[in-house]
Amino acid sequence: MPLPGPIPLAIAWPELSTWLIELAFVAYAVAISLVVVLERRRPTTTLALVLALVFVPVLGLVVYLLLSRRARRTRRARARRIVRPFDALRGFARIEALPDELAPLPRGLVRLAVATATAPVRRASTVQVHSDPAEIFAAMRRAIDGAEHFVHLLFYIWHDDETGRDLVARLAARARQGVRVRVLVDDIGSFHADALFAPLLDAGGTVARFGRVRLHWPWRARLNFRNHRKLLVADGERGFIGGVNVGDEYSGRTASVRWRDIMVELAGDAVLGLDAVFLEDWLATTGQVIDVHGQHPSALQHLDARRPRRRLPRLRGESERERRLRQGDPYHGLVPRAAAAAGPLVQIIPSGPDAPNDQAIAAQIVAAIAIATARVWLVTPYLVPDEPLLLALRTAALRGVDVRIIVPSAPVNDSRLVALAAASYYDELFDAGARVFEYHAGMLHAKYALFDDVSLVGSANMDVRSFHLNYEIIAMFYDAEIARAFAARFIEDLAAAQEVEPGAREHLAWSRRLGEGVARVLSPML
Repeated sequence: MPLPGPIPLAIAWPELSTWLIELAFVAYAVAISLVVVLERRRPTTTLALVLALVFVPVLGLVVYLLLSRRARRTRRARARRIVRPFDALRGFARIEALPDELAPLPRGLVRLAVATATAPVRRASTVQVHSDPAEIFAAMRRAIDGAEHFVHLLFYIWHDDETGRDLVARLAARARQGVRVRVLVDDIGSFHADALFAPLLDAGGTVARFGRVRLHWPWRARLNFRNHRKLLVADGERGFIGGVNVGDEYSGRTASVRWRDIMVELAGDAVLGLDAVFLEDWLATTGQVIDVHGQHPSALQHLDARRPRRRLPRLRGESERERRLRQGDPYHGLVPRAAAAAGPLVQIIPSGPDAPNDQAIAAQIVAAIAIATARVWLVTPYLVPDEPLLLALRTAALRGVDVRIIVPSAPVNDSRLVALAAASYYDELFDAGARVFEYHAGMLHAKYALFDDVSLVGSANMDVRSFHLNYEIIAMFYDAEIARAFAARFIEDLAAAQEVEPGAREHLAWSRRLGEGVARVLSPML
Protein backbone atom coordinates (compact mmCIF):
# COMPACT_ATOMS: atom_id res chain seq x y z
CA MET A 1 0.00 0.00 0.00
CA PRO A 2 1.51 3.34 -1.00
CA LEU A 3 2.39 5.79 1.79
CA PRO A 4 0.13 8.81 2.15
CA GLY A 5 1.43 11.96 0.61
CA PRO A 6 1.95 15.33 2.43
CA ILE A 7 -1.10 16.95 4.01
CA PRO A 8 -2.37 19.81 1.89
CA LEU A 9 -1.38 23.18 3.36
CA ALA A 10 -4.98 24.43 3.05
CA ILE A 11 -6.05 21.70 5.49
CA ALA A 12 -3.06 21.72 7.87
CA TRP A 13 -2.62 25.45 8.44
CA PRO A 14 -6.01 26.18 10.14
CA GLU A 15 -5.50 23.24 12.48
CA LEU A 16 -1.92 24.32 13.24
CA SER A 17 -2.88 27.94 13.87
CA THR A 18 -5.70 26.88 16.20
CA TRP A 19 -3.28 24.63 18.10
CA LEU A 20 -0.74 27.47 18.41
CA ILE A 21 -3.39 29.90 19.67
CA GLU A 22 -4.57 27.43 22.28
CA LEU A 23 -1.00 26.76 23.39
CA ALA A 24 -0.27 30.50 23.64
CA PHE A 25 -3.43 31.03 25.70
CA VAL A 26 -2.46 28.25 28.11
CA ALA A 27 1.03 29.74 28.47
CA TYR A 28 -0.48 33.19 29.09
CA ALA A 29 -2.92 31.83 31.69
CA VAL A 30 -0.18 30.01 33.58
CA ALA A 31 2.26 32.94 33.44
CA ILE A 32 -0.23 35.64 34.51
CA SER A 33 -1.58 33.41 37.29
CA LEU A 34 1.94 32.92 38.64
CA VAL A 35 2.58 36.68 38.54
CA VAL A 36 -0.62 37.48 40.46
CA VAL A 37 -0.10 34.67 43.00
CA LEU A 38 3.48 35.78 43.70
CA GLU A 39 2.22 39.31 44.50
CA ARG A 40 0.64 37.83 47.66
CA ARG A 41 -2.56 39.80 47.70
CA ARG A 42 -5.58 38.93 49.79
CA PRO A 43 -6.97 35.55 48.63
CA THR A 44 -10.30 36.96 47.41
CA THR A 45 -8.54 39.66 45.39
CA THR A 46 -6.07 37.16 43.95
CA LEU A 47 -8.85 34.82 42.83
CA ALA A 48 -10.86 37.66 41.28
CA LEU A 49 -7.81 38.91 39.37
CA VAL A 50 -6.86 35.47 38.06
CA LEU A 51 -10.42 34.79 36.85
CA ALA A 52 -10.66 38.20 35.16
CA LEU A 53 -7.25 37.89 33.50
CA VAL A 54 -7.94 34.36 32.23
CA PHE A 55 -11.57 34.62 31.12
CA VAL A 56 -11.47 38.24 29.88
CA PRO A 57 -7.83 38.34 28.79
CA VAL A 58 -7.62 41.56 26.77
CA LEU A 59 -9.79 43.79 28.94
CA GLY A 60 -8.56 42.09 32.11
CA LEU A 61 -4.91 42.66 31.21
CA VAL A 62 -5.51 46.34 30.40
CA VAL A 63 -7.32 46.87 33.72
CA TYR A 64 -4.57 45.00 35.57
CA LEU A 65 -1.82 47.15 34.05
CA LEU A 66 -3.70 50.37 34.77
CA LEU A 67 -5.25 49.68 38.16
CA SER A 68 -3.88 46.64 39.90
CA ARG A 69 -0.11 46.87 39.91
CA ARG A 70 1.44 46.52 43.33
CA ALA A 71 3.68 49.21 44.78
CA ARG A 72 6.33 46.79 46.01
CA ARG A 73 9.08 48.34 43.91
CA THR A 74 8.14 51.81 45.13
CA ARG A 75 8.21 50.54 48.72
CA ARG A 76 11.70 49.13 48.30
CA ALA A 77 12.90 52.29 46.56
CA ARG A 78 11.49 54.48 49.35
CA ALA A 79 13.32 52.42 51.97
CA ARG A 80 16.62 53.05 50.12
CA ARG A 81 16.22 56.81 49.79
CA ILE A 82 18.99 58.84 51.33
CA VAL A 83 16.67 61.56 52.67
CA ARG A 84 13.49 60.39 54.43
CA PRO A 85 11.72 63.24 56.26
CA PHE A 86 9.06 61.21 58.05
CA ASP A 87 11.56 58.75 59.49
CA ALA A 88 14.06 61.49 60.34
CA LEU A 89 11.52 63.46 62.39
CA ARG A 90 10.33 60.53 64.51
CA GLY A 91 12.43 61.63 67.46
CA PHE A 92 11.24 65.24 67.45
CA ALA A 93 8.91 66.19 70.33
CA ARG A 94 8.23 62.52 70.97
CA ILE A 95 6.79 61.44 74.32
CA GLU A 96 9.24 58.87 75.65
CA ALA A 97 7.26 57.79 78.72
CA LEU A 98 3.48 57.64 78.59
CA PRO A 99 1.69 59.21 81.57
CA ASP A 100 0.52 56.87 84.32
CA GLU A 101 -3.11 57.88 83.87
CA LEU A 102 -3.20 56.36 80.38
CA ALA A 103 -5.04 53.05 80.66
CA PRO A 104 -3.36 49.76 79.65
CA LEU A 105 -5.56 49.16 76.58
CA PRO A 106 -4.88 52.54 74.93
CA ARG A 107 -1.19 51.97 75.66
CA GLY A 108 -1.41 48.95 73.41
CA LEU A 109 -2.84 51.10 70.61
CA VAL A 110 0.04 53.55 70.99
CA ARG A 111 2.57 50.73 70.73
CA LEU A 112 0.76 49.29 67.72
CA ALA A 113 0.98 52.57 65.76
CA VAL A 114 4.66 52.86 66.64
CA ALA A 115 5.27 49.33 65.39
CA THR A 116 3.23 49.52 62.16
CA ALA A 117 3.63 53.16 61.11
CA THR A 118 6.61 54.36 63.21
CA ALA A 119 4.18 57.03 64.45
CA PRO A 120 5.49 58.77 67.57
CA VAL A 121 3.04 59.98 70.19
CA ARG A 122 3.15 63.74 70.73
CA ARG A 123 1.16 66.38 72.58
CA ALA A 124 -1.09 69.08 71.16
CA SER A 125 -1.40 72.40 72.94
CA THR A 126 -4.95 72.89 71.63
CA VAL A 127 -7.45 70.73 69.74
CA GLN A 128 -10.59 72.19 68.13
CA VAL A 129 -13.24 70.11 66.39
CA HIS A 130 -14.82 72.08 63.53
CA SER A 131 -18.01 70.70 61.99
CA ASP A 132 -19.82 73.71 60.52
CA PRO A 133 -18.70 74.19 56.87
CA ALA A 134 -18.34 77.97 57.16
CA GLU A 135 -16.45 77.55 60.42
CA ILE A 136 -14.05 75.01 58.89
CA PHE A 137 -13.01 77.25 56.01
CA ALA A 138 -12.92 80.36 58.21
CA ALA A 139 -10.44 78.60 60.50
CA MET A 140 -8.27 77.49 57.56
CA ARG A 141 -8.32 81.01 56.09
CA ARG A 142 -7.20 82.43 59.44
CA ALA A 143 -4.30 79.99 59.53
CA ILE A 144 -3.26 80.92 55.98
CA ASP A 145 -3.56 84.66 56.60
CA GLY A 146 -1.54 84.37 59.81
CA ALA A 147 1.32 82.32 58.36
CA GLU A 148 4.66 84.11 58.37
CA HIS A 149 7.06 81.50 56.99
CA PHE A 150 5.34 78.68 55.07
CA VAL A 151 2.00 77.05 54.29
CA HIS A 152 1.72 73.44 53.18
CA LEU A 153 -1.58 72.10 51.81
CA LEU A 154 -2.45 68.59 50.64
CA PHE A 155 -5.94 67.79 49.33
CA TYR A 156 -7.37 65.01 47.20
CA ILE A 157 -9.90 67.30 45.46
CA TRP A 158 -9.50 71.01 44.72
CA HIS A 159 -12.37 72.33 42.60
CA ASP A 160 -12.20 75.29 40.25
CA ASP A 161 -15.17 77.02 41.87
CA GLU A 162 -15.79 79.95 44.18
CA THR A 163 -14.31 78.19 47.22
CA GLY A 164 -11.28 76.90 45.34
CA ARG A 165 -10.52 80.25 43.71
CA ASP A 166 -10.92 82.13 47.00
CA LEU A 167 -8.37 79.90 48.72
CA VAL A 168 -5.94 80.23 45.80
CA ALA A 169 -6.25 84.03 45.97
CA ARG A 170 -5.43 84.00 49.69
CA LEU A 171 -2.45 81.76 49.14
CA ALA A 172 -1.22 83.97 46.30
CA ALA A 173 -1.46 87.01 48.57
CA ARG A 174 0.68 85.27 51.20
CA ALA A 175 3.18 84.17 48.54
CA ARG A 176 3.59 87.77 47.39
CA GLN A 177 4.42 88.64 51.01
CA GLY A 178 7.30 86.17 51.00
CA VAL A 179 5.53 83.19 52.58
CA ARG A 180 6.59 79.88 51.01
CA VAL A 181 3.37 78.29 49.74
CA ARG A 182 3.28 74.69 48.53
CA VAL A 183 0.12 72.95 47.31
CA LEU A 184 -0.03 69.21 46.58
CA VAL A 185 -3.14 67.73 44.97
CA ASP A 186 -3.97 64.30 43.61
CA ASP A 187 -3.78 64.16 39.83
CA ILE A 188 -7.09 62.34 39.41
CA GLY A 189 -8.98 63.97 42.27
CA SER A 190 -8.11 67.45 40.94
CA PHE A 191 -7.93 66.54 37.26
CA HIS A 192 -9.42 69.76 35.82
CA ALA A 193 -7.76 72.30 38.13
CA ASP A 194 -4.61 73.28 36.19
CA ALA A 195 -5.69 76.81 35.23
CA LEU A 196 -7.01 77.40 38.75
CA PHE A 197 -3.53 77.65 40.27
CA ALA A 198 -2.10 80.15 37.75
CA PRO A 199 -2.43 83.15 40.16
CA LEU A 200 -0.56 81.25 42.86
CA LEU A 201 2.22 80.23 40.49
CA ASP A 202 2.55 83.80 39.24
CA ALA A 203 2.89 84.96 42.86
CA GLY A 204 5.78 82.58 43.53
CA GLY A 205 3.92 79.64 45.04
CA THR A 206 4.49 76.03 44.03
CA VAL A 207 1.91 73.45 42.97
CA ALA A 208 2.54 69.74 42.38
CA ARG A 209 0.38 66.81 41.35
CA PHE A 210 0.66 63.48 43.11
CA GLY A 211 0.55 60.33 40.97
CA ARG A 212 0.65 61.76 37.46
CA VAL A 213 -1.44 59.64 35.09
CA ARG A 214 0.67 58.06 32.35
CA LEU A 215 -1.71 56.26 30.03
CA HIS A 216 0.90 56.05 27.30
CA TRP A 217 3.00 53.84 29.62
CA PRO A 218 0.33 51.62 31.22
CA TRP A 219 2.86 49.35 32.97
CA ARG A 220 4.04 52.39 34.93
CA ALA A 221 0.55 53.64 35.73
CA ARG A 222 -0.58 53.94 39.34
CA LEU A 223 -4.21 54.85 38.71
CA ASN A 224 -5.43 52.81 41.64
CA PHE A 225 -3.07 54.30 44.24
CA ARG A 226 -4.47 57.75 44.96
CA ASN A 227 -3.43 60.29 47.60
CA HIS A 228 -6.66 60.71 49.54
CA ARG A 229 -5.12 62.76 52.38
CA LYS A 230 -6.41 66.16 53.49
CA LEU A 231 -4.22 68.38 55.62
CA LEU A 232 -2.98 71.93 56.06
CA VAL A 233 0.09 73.11 57.98
CA ALA A 234 0.97 76.74 58.73
CA ASP A 235 4.48 77.51 60.02
CA GLY A 236 4.66 74.06 61.59
CA GLU A 237 2.59 75.38 64.49
CA ARG A 238 -1.03 75.08 63.33
CA GLY A 239 -2.47 72.17 61.41
CA PHE A 240 -5.73 70.73 60.12
CA ILE A 241 -6.71 67.12 59.47
CA GLY A 242 -10.04 65.58 58.47
CA GLY A 243 -12.22 64.69 55.52
CA VAL A 244 -12.78 68.09 53.89
CA ASN A 245 -11.69 68.78 50.32
CA VAL A 246 -11.61 72.22 48.69
CA GLY A 247 -14.87 72.95 46.90
CA ASP A 248 -18.26 74.63 47.20
CA GLU A 249 -20.00 71.48 48.44
CA TYR A 250 -17.55 71.25 51.36
CA SER A 251 -17.79 74.94 52.31
CA GLY A 252 -21.60 74.97 52.28
CA ARG A 253 -21.98 77.17 49.19
CA THR A 254 -23.95 74.68 47.12
CA ALA A 255 -27.69 75.13 47.04
CA SER A 256 -28.58 71.49 46.33
CA VAL A 257 -27.37 68.74 48.68
CA ARG A 258 -25.88 69.90 51.97
CA TRP A 259 -22.58 68.22 52.82
CA ARG A 260 -21.67 67.36 56.41
CA ASP A 261 -17.98 66.96 57.23
CA ILE A 262 -15.41 67.49 59.96
CA MET A 263 -11.96 69.04 60.31
CA VAL A 264 -9.82 69.15 63.46
CA GLU A 265 -7.47 72.05 64.11
CA LEU A 266 -4.30 71.29 66.06
CA ALA A 267 -1.59 73.43 67.60
CA GLY A 268 1.67 72.41 69.23
CA ASP A 269 3.97 69.43 68.80
CA ALA A 270 1.36 67.22 67.11
CA VAL A 271 1.46 69.45 64.02
CA LEU A 272 4.95 68.14 63.34
CA GLY A 273 3.44 64.77 62.44
CA LEU A 274 1.21 66.36 59.81
CA ASP A 275 4.08 68.30 58.28
CA ALA A 276 6.31 65.21 58.23
CA VAL A 277 3.69 63.41 56.11
CA PHE A 278 3.45 66.38 53.74
CA LEU A 279 7.25 66.64 53.40
CA GLU A 280 7.45 62.93 52.56
CA ASP A 281 4.70 63.21 49.94
CA TRP A 282 6.26 66.37 48.47
CA LEU A 283 9.62 64.61 48.11
CA ALA A 284 7.94 61.56 46.52
CA THR A 285 6.14 63.82 44.03
CA THR A 286 8.74 66.45 43.14
CA GLY A 287 12.06 65.02 44.30
CA GLN A 288 12.64 68.18 46.38
CA VAL A 289 13.85 68.06 49.99
CA ILE A 290 12.15 70.62 52.25
CA ASP A 291 13.44 71.18 55.78
CA VAL A 292 11.45 71.75 58.98
CA HIS A 293 11.46 75.50 58.31
CA GLY A 294 9.83 75.08 54.91
CA GLN A 295 13.00 75.88 52.98
CA HIS A 296 14.57 74.07 50.03
CA PRO A 297 18.30 73.89 50.91
CA SER A 298 20.49 75.55 48.31
CA ALA A 299 22.95 72.64 48.46
CA LEU A 300 20.25 70.31 47.14
CA GLN A 301 19.03 72.47 44.27
CA HIS A 302 18.47 70.52 41.04
CA LEU A 303 18.86 67.16 42.81
CA ASP A 304 16.15 64.51 42.62
CA ALA A 305 15.98 62.91 46.07
CA ARG A 306 13.47 60.28 44.95
CA ARG A 307 16.12 58.12 43.33
CA PRO A 308 17.36 55.54 45.87
CA ARG A 309 20.97 54.85 46.72
CA ARG A 310 22.71 52.12 44.80
CA ARG A 311 22.08 48.56 45.89
CA LEU A 312 25.80 47.79 46.32
CA PRO A 313 27.45 51.10 47.27
CA ARG A 314 30.59 49.45 48.65
CA LEU A 315 31.29 47.66 45.40
CA ARG A 316 30.26 50.39 42.97
CA GLY A 317 31.19 53.42 45.04
CA GLU A 318 29.08 56.41 46.03
CA SER A 319 27.86 58.56 43.17
CA GLU A 320 28.22 62.34 43.16
CA ARG A 321 24.46 62.74 43.52
CA GLU A 322 24.38 60.42 46.52
CA ARG A 323 27.29 62.21 48.16
CA ARG A 324 25.64 65.62 47.74
CA LEU A 325 22.34 64.34 49.12
CA ARG A 326 24.00 62.74 52.11
CA GLN A 327 26.08 65.81 52.93
CA GLY A 328 23.21 68.23 52.32
CA ASP A 329 20.56 66.25 54.20
CA PRO A 330 18.93 68.95 56.38
CA TYR A 331 17.64 66.36 58.83
CA HIS A 332 21.00 64.78 59.57
CA GLY A 333 22.46 66.05 62.81
CA LEU A 334 19.38 68.04 63.85
CA VAL A 335 18.99 68.23 67.60
CA PRO A 336 15.62 66.64 68.47
CA ARG A 337 13.10 69.10 69.84
CA ALA A 338 12.05 68.47 73.42
CA ALA A 339 8.48 67.33 73.97
CA ALA A 340 5.86 69.54 75.59
CA ALA A 341 5.00 68.68 79.17
CA ALA A 342 1.23 69.06 78.90
CA GLY A 343 -1.60 68.65 76.41
CA PRO A 344 -3.64 65.84 74.84
CA LEU A 345 -1.73 62.85 73.47
CA VAL A 346 -1.96 62.51 69.68
CA GLN A 347 -0.59 60.10 67.09
CA ILE A 348 -0.54 61.03 63.40
CA ILE A 349 -0.73 57.73 61.51
CA PRO A 350 -0.24 57.53 57.72
CA SER A 351 -0.65 54.51 55.50
CA GLY A 352 -0.15 53.89 51.82
CA PRO A 353 0.88 51.29 49.24
CA ASP A 354 4.58 52.17 49.52
CA ALA A 355 4.70 52.30 53.34
CA PRO A 356 6.61 49.57 55.20
CA ASN A 357 3.23 48.40 56.53
CA ASP A 358 0.56 49.36 54.02
CA GLN A 359 -2.26 48.38 56.39
CA ALA A 360 -1.26 50.47 59.41
CA ILE A 361 -4.55 52.39 59.56
CA ALA A 362 -6.62 49.24 59.03
CA ALA A 363 -4.72 47.51 61.85
CA GLN A 364 -5.21 50.49 64.16
CA ILE A 365 -8.97 50.64 63.62
CA VAL A 366 -9.51 46.89 63.96
CA ALA A 367 -7.41 46.82 67.14
CA ALA A 368 -9.29 49.79 68.62
CA ILE A 369 -12.61 48.03 68.00
CA ALA A 370 -11.26 44.81 69.50
CA ILE A 371 -10.21 46.41 72.81
CA ALA A 372 -13.26 48.65 73.27
CA THR A 373 -15.36 47.70 76.28
CA ALA A 374 -18.15 50.31 76.29
CA ARG A 375 -18.71 51.88 72.88
CA VAL A 376 -17.68 51.80 69.24
CA TRP A 377 -19.26 54.73 67.43
CA LEU A 378 -18.33 55.08 63.74
CA VAL A 379 -19.19 57.73 61.17
CA THR A 380 -18.22 57.03 57.57
CA PRO A 381 -19.64 57.95 54.15
CA TYR A 382 -18.54 54.64 52.62
CA LEU A 383 -18.98 51.43 54.59
CA VAL A 384 -17.46 48.60 52.57
CA PRO A 385 -15.64 46.57 55.26
CA ASP A 386 -13.08 43.91 54.58
CA GLU A 387 -13.29 40.66 56.53
CA PRO A 388 -11.16 41.75 59.55
CA LEU A 389 -13.17 44.96 60.05
CA LEU A 390 -16.51 43.18 59.71
CA LEU A 391 -15.43 40.47 62.14
CA ALA A 392 -14.16 43.06 64.65
CA LEU A 393 -17.47 44.96 64.54
CA ARG A 394 -19.54 41.80 64.92
CA THR A 395 -17.37 40.49 67.74
CA ALA A 396 -17.55 43.79 69.62
CA ALA A 397 -21.34 43.82 69.37
CA LEU A 398 -21.54 40.20 70.52
CA ARG A 399 -19.40 41.14 73.54
CA GLY A 400 -22.02 43.68 74.53
CA VAL A 401 -20.20 46.79 73.29
CA ASP A 402 -22.49 49.59 72.08
CA VAL A 403 -21.74 49.48 68.34
CA ARG A 404 -23.39 52.26 66.34
CA ILE A 405 -22.59 53.22 62.76
CA ILE A 406 -23.84 56.31 60.92
CA VAL A 407 -23.74 56.34 57.12
CA PRO A 408 -25.44 58.61 54.56
CA SER A 409 -28.78 57.39 53.28
CA ALA A 410 -28.81 56.09 49.71
CA PRO A 411 -30.77 59.02 48.16
CA VAL A 412 -28.14 61.57 49.28
CA ASN A 413 -25.03 59.41 48.98
CA ASP A 414 -22.80 60.64 46.16
CA SER A 415 -22.17 57.01 45.18
CA ARG A 416 -25.29 54.91 44.74
CA LEU A 417 -23.21 51.78 44.15
CA VAL A 418 -21.33 52.22 47.44
CA ALA A 419 -24.62 52.77 49.28
CA LEU A 420 -25.92 49.47 47.91
CA ALA A 421 -22.71 47.66 48.85
CA ALA A 422 -22.90 49.07 52.39
CA ALA A 423 -26.51 47.93 52.79
CA SER A 424 -25.48 44.38 51.89
CA TYR A 425 -23.57 44.21 55.20
CA TYR A 426 -26.43 45.41 57.39
CA ASP A 427 -27.93 41.98 58.08
CA GLU A 428 -24.63 40.56 59.36
CA LEU A 429 -24.20 43.56 61.66
CA PHE A 430 -27.79 43.31 62.90
CA ASP A 431 -27.41 39.60 63.67
CA ALA A 432 -24.56 40.45 66.06
CA GLY A 433 -26.43 43.29 67.76
CA ALA A 434 -24.85 46.31 66.04
CA ARG A 435 -27.03 49.28 65.11
CA VAL A 436 -26.92 51.23 61.83
CA PHE A 437 -28.29 54.73 61.27
CA GLU A 438 -28.74 56.48 57.92
CA TYR A 439 -28.15 60.23 57.81
CA HIS A 440 -30.84 62.09 55.86
CA ALA A 441 -29.94 65.78 56.28
CA GLY A 442 -27.37 65.77 53.47
CA MET A 443 -24.29 63.96 52.21
CA LEU A 444 -22.44 62.80 55.32
CA HIS A 445 -18.78 62.89 54.30
CA ALA A 446 -17.21 62.95 57.79
CA LYS A 447 -14.82 60.18 58.88
CA TYR A 448 -14.43 59.90 62.65
CA ALA A 449 -14.88 57.32 65.39
CA LEU A 450 -14.90 56.76 69.14
CA PHE A 451 -13.60 53.68 70.92
CA ASP A 452 -14.43 54.24 74.60
CA ASP A 453 -12.39 57.39 75.35
CA VAL A 454 -10.08 57.06 72.34
CA SER A 455 -11.12 59.05 69.26
CA LEU A 456 -10.09 59.10 65.62
CA VAL A 457 -10.43 61.50 62.72
CA GLY A 458 -8.88 61.62 59.28
CA SER A 459 -9.26 60.93 55.58
CA ALA A 460 -9.79 57.15 55.74
CA ASN A 461 -13.18 55.65 55.02
CA MET A 462 -14.23 52.30 56.45
CA ASP A 463 -13.73 50.57 53.14
CA VAL A 464 -11.38 48.36 51.19
CA ARG A 465 -9.97 51.21 49.11
CA SER A 466 -8.89 53.30 52.10
CA PHE A 467 -7.50 50.29 53.94
CA HIS A 468 -5.51 48.73 51.10
CA LEU A 469 -5.05 51.10 48.14
CA ASN A 470 -5.13 54.81 48.98
CA TYR A 471 -2.61 57.02 50.72
CA GLU A 472 -4.48 57.99 53.89
CA ILE A 473 -3.87 59.74 57.21
CA ILE A 474 -5.62 59.67 60.58
CA ALA A 475 -5.12 61.24 64.00
CA MET A 476 -5.68 59.18 67.14
CA PHE A 477 -6.48 61.12 70.33
CA TYR A 478 -5.93 59.53 73.73
CA ASP A 479 -7.85 62.09 75.77
CA ALA A 480 -11.26 61.86 77.45
CA GLU A 481 -12.10 65.53 76.93
CA ILE A 482 -11.53 65.32 73.19
CA ALA A 483 -13.59 62.13 73.11
CA ARG A 484 -16.45 64.07 74.70
CA ALA A 485 -16.21 66.66 71.92
CA PHE A 486 -16.46 63.93 69.28
CA ALA A 487 -19.30 62.27 71.20
CA ALA A 488 -21.25 65.55 71.16
CA ARG A 489 -20.78 65.73 67.42
CA PHE A 490 -21.91 62.10 67.09
CA ILE A 491 -25.11 62.85 69.02
CA GLU A 492 -25.79 65.79 66.65
CA ASP A 493 -25.38 63.54 63.63
CA LEU A 494 -27.52 60.87 65.25
CA ALA A 495 -30.36 63.38 65.69
CA ALA A 496 -30.44 63.87 61.90
CA ALA A 497 -30.35 60.14 61.16
CA GLN A 498 -32.91 57.36 61.19
CA GLU A 499 -32.15 53.92 62.55
CA VAL A 500 -32.42 51.07 60.10
CA GLU A 501 -34.76 48.51 61.61
CA PRO A 502 -33.71 44.88 61.03
CA GLY A 503 -37.31 43.86 60.45
CA ALA A 504 -37.67 46.31 57.59
CA ARG A 505 -35.12 44.35 55.57
CA GLU A 506 -37.02 41.09 55.75
CA HIS A 507 -39.31 42.12 52.90
CA LEU A 508 -36.83 43.69 50.48
CA ALA A 509 -37.71 43.35 46.80
CA TRP A 510 -35.66 40.81 44.89
CA SER A 511 -34.36 43.58 42.62
CA ARG A 512 -32.99 45.44 45.66
CA ARG A 513 -31.31 42.30 47.00
CA LEU A 514 -29.83 41.63 43.57
CA GLY A 515 -28.49 45.18 43.40
CA GLU A 516 -26.92 44.86 46.84
CA GLY A 517 -25.39 41.51 45.89
CA VAL A 518 -23.86 42.84 42.69
CA ALA A 519 -22.52 45.91 44.48
CA ARG A 520 -21.01 43.69 47.16
CA VAL A 521 -19.24 41.55 44.57
CA LEU A 522 -17.80 44.74 43.08
CA SER A 523 -16.94 46.18 46.51
CA PRO A 524 -13.19 45.35 46.37
CA MET A 525 -12.96 47.75 43.42
CA LEU A 526 -15.08 50.56 44.94
